[in-house]
Amino acid sequence: MASRRPPVTDNRRPRVAYLVMSHKNPAQVESLVTRILELSPAGEVVVHHDTHESADATPLWNGSPPARVRLVDPVAVSWGDWSVVEATLRLLRVAVDEIDSDWFVLLSGEDRPVRDLAAWEDELVASGTDGLVPMRPLTVRPAFGRRPSADDLNFVRYAFRWRAVPARYVRGGRYVLEAARRISRYVQPVFKIEYAERRGTWMVGRWRRRRLPDGWTLYCGSQWMALGRRAVTTLLASDAAVTEWFRQTWIPDQGFFHTVLGNAAGFSFSTQPLTYVVPHDTHKGAAWMVLRSDDVGTIALSGAAFARKFDPAVDREVIDLVDAAVDASVAGTARGG
Repeated sequence: MASRRPPVTDNRRPRVAYLVMSHKNPAQVESLVTRILELSPAGEVVVHHDTHESADATPLWNGSPPARVRLVDPVAVSWGDWSVVEATLRLLRVAVDEIDSDWFVLLSGEDRPVRDLAAWEDELVASGTDGLVPMRPLTVRPAFGRRPSADDLNFVRYAFRWRAVPARYVRGGRYVLEAARRISRYVQPVFKIEYAERRGTWMVGRWRRRRLPDGWTLYCGSQWMALGRRAVTTLLASDAAVTEWFRQTWIPDQGFFHTVLGNAAGFSFSTQPLTYVVPHDTHKGAAWMVLRSDDVGTIALSGAAFARKFDPAVDREVIDLVDAAVDASVAGTARGG
């Protein structure tokens, strides 16, 4: 366990809120929160734990969270749609209204700290940026007759209006939909079809005439970010027309925040990732994103404050290894090393 520092009582120290989105494995979520509180003596944690699709509906801490932890009333979240953004905005509002936070760190329930958080918070505040927001502009418009790139796909996700295919059309029509999906790769300026395996849903996107505000550029990036107060204030005051636009997009949590902030004037963001994610195809199979013990060295070199995904059922040792490395860093700092 990390060496415990005394709670910070200096009121001038910026308040950091760690905002956790989770939907399963309550014991793992509780362990994550406990670890954050150990490493951030002045930090607060807000958790949105949605169990509407989970096999385990056990309330976190039996509904009575420890000090410096708040539970928000969850919305039912479905992967890929606006409910993910809605839940995130709910976390941000609680952190603003009830904690009056200066910094907001967006995490998943499968994350784990991989750095001394107290030292990392000092670096974040001293950085002079408005947040860690890895994002890129989407300027590649889809064209006819060629296999689309990843940027083509991201563009249509946020430029098109998306709808789920009604179940009555899916029954018995899977082969037709699969053929249409393949065709849509080459006619993306007109429509696009995707199959969302995580939801077992077919999605259809179509071009729409209405546009975002004049001069706006679409952006996309990771939904795991660290945001300063000015950035969060901008997000919570987003134009209703922009919000409505993204309600009809696909996977909006990887586009809404970035597009709003990318088109706002006067901000300076760092592209340093908050959270380390293992590169695609590093591990094989359905659990390719789950971290293994041999990833520890790469995690340390990334400079990220957190990493994901951790799954004790796949590799418990990697959690022990990263905790031990962070504890050693904390002990070295306490000794002045």
